[in-house]
Amino acid sequence: MPDSTSLAAAPSDRRAGVLPDHPHLDHLRRQARDLHRALKRGDVAALQRAAPYRVDAGASLAQAQLVLAREHGFARWPLLVEEVERRRARAADDAGFVATWLTWAIGQGDRRPRPERAWALAHTRATARRDAALVLALACGDLVTVQRLLPPPRVHEPLPPLAAPPIAIAAFSGLARMAACRDGLRATVRWLLAHGADANAQLSMPGADHPLPVLYGATAHGGDGEIVRALLAAGAGPNDNESLYHATEQADRSILDALVQAGARWPGTNALFRQLDHDDLPGLQQALALGADANELSTTIGMRPLHHALMRGRGLAFVQALVSAGADPAARDGHGLTVAWHAERVGRADVVAWLAAIGHPAPAHDPRSRIIAACAAADEPSARAALAAQPGLLKQLGPMDLRLLPEQAQRGQIASVRLMLALGWPVSVPGPWDASALNQAAFRGDVEMVGLLLEHGARWNERNGYGGNALGSCLHAGVNEPVPGGDYAAVLRLLLDAGAPVPQPEPHWPDALATVAEQAAA
Repeated sequence: MPDSTSLAAAPSDRRAGVLPDHPHLDHLRRQARDLHRALKRGDVAALQRAAPYRVDAGASLAQAQLVLAREHGFARWPLLVEEVERRRARAADDAGFVATWLTWAIGQGDRRPRPERAWALAHTRATARRDAALVLALACGDLVTVQRLLPPPRVHEPLPPLAAPPIAIAAFSGLARMAACRDGLRATVRWLLAHGADANAQLSMPGADHPLPVLYGATAHGGDGEIVRALLAAGAGPNDNESLYHATEQADRSILDALVQAGARWPGTNALFRQLDHDDLPGLQQALALGADANELSTTIGMRPLHHALMRGRGLAFVQALVSAGADPAARDGHGLTVAWHAERVGRADVVAWLAAIGHPAPAHDPRSRIIAACAAADEPSARAALAAQPGLLKQLGPMDLRLLPEQAQRGQIASVRLMLALGWPVSVPGPWDASALNQAAFRGDVEMVGLLLEHGARWNERNGYGGNALGSCLHAGVNEPVPGGDYAAVLRLLLDAGAPVPQPEPHWPDALATVAEQAAA
């Protein structure tokens, strides 16, 4: 049975005593901050407490947290935090326990499921109420318990706390991504469908703007092809404007194939554009082989796939794959801009050369396009020559031209961004999702880029199209959808140093982010 305390250390000294049955995380955080302050001022008693763990007066807050964790028998602070969550959930009544547990099992709003955490938490206590036990069994794939507690005539019965039909709990369960639960969840979904569950049922998920179909849940949250195919075979409609889009995000490529074979239509879903958000050439080739329109014009982003591929930093192989599938290299985007111009705009000289070789050269440069192309390629001599020839050139650039700075920040092109800032480019202009370069860099966890932008006058409270700011961009991405290689803790530290308010850590935060916030609050 999973138990976070099995990972606990066994120190010989537990001066702070045994963890109480009903611990409070805020209380433990205050203790850690108090210890940190005491260590910094050289308090003898504090130094004696910390000495067995090789922590001295120069300790960081993270080290003070480590001392407290070790005193309570845990190897690391995150394990102590996890145990506190476990005990708090265990101490709640059945309704409170299930409500907390579901946020880990199926997610909440933008927050993805945390299946490992949910699986461990599910084993911390028994639930006396039939509804509570049934919800846990449905989400864990415990078919024996489901069959015992759910007579077939009641398969449509909404279950608290979400008033969700049983099929929705099983289909949305992120525990399908775990080997321990996967087969059981598949069997549970098949059993529910065999006894009349509605394959087109919906779930009003906490934090979501509208009810979501179970097919979407199985695709985006569970990510399991067998469950998706079972729902489709039972009549789930594949054109829900959600599932195809999110299928492009999944490691299980059979999901995309199953949806298309069941009649999912590409136009209007932006699914091909979402596929191009990923540096995944085989995924693009699969989408094109399944009928995605390589010439589709997205009405929401005003681009065709060729233009979007370049804007997202995709290389020559992606462009060639799209053209081979019928994309028109002479096509223009919703703003009338050619593919070759976009290639120049993102500094892809190889794509520019290839397009010219097949008869689609970049347009002749006027002064405005010349400086944009030079900045995109981080070609400082050409950029300064353009400005020397026309000193007021930067002031003549329009909104679409000025977007180059946040676009390059989004792509992580630090040399290009550094050149534009050195030339006097406005630092806070909006770009993709109406967000500034600082928002883009914070979302990527790009420490070097964030530091550079702050040095040139960017402000932490610059708004994005969702109403948030750079601090929110950092925290949202760092918690929910981190970009590989991003250092969100370091970015948070830079934003706090720049005047951003100290955020209150939440239990689901990664420990590195929580530690920075707690250090700032100490």
